Amino acid sequence: MSLKSSLGLDWFDLLIHVGITLMLMVVASTAATGGHATVGLSLVVAGSLGLLAWRRHRAVHRGVVAASGEYQSERMAELEHRVAQLEAEQGRVLELEERLDFTERLLTQQREREAGRLPLGDGR
Repeated sequence: MSLKSSLGLDWFDLLIHVGITLMLMVVASTAATGGHATVGLSLVVAGSLGLLAWRRHRAVHRGVVAASGEYQSERMAELEHRVAQLEAEQGRVLELEERLDFTERLLTQQREREAGRLPLGDGR
């Protein structure tokens, strides 16, 4: 199982996230005085984990996790199957068009024969 499939983030995104978290921890510990350094570090870590959870949820919800190679190959196979179905249907449509043309020619010939049999002197 890859990092992207479990967290929805790749290594680079995770590295950036950890780097920013570490920088914020340094800033929080430097800025805090007395016993407040622990509270500041705890807040930074909690915020970082919350942000990581939100990013994971958003990535999974959008389907980034599903963009793995396995998913892509399944999707490609599905698309190839659909293209094959469309090509088969196109063949059937062409066959139906040919049959329709043939039927129209037969009807036209029959009407011409029937029109030739009608008496010409009928003036109605």
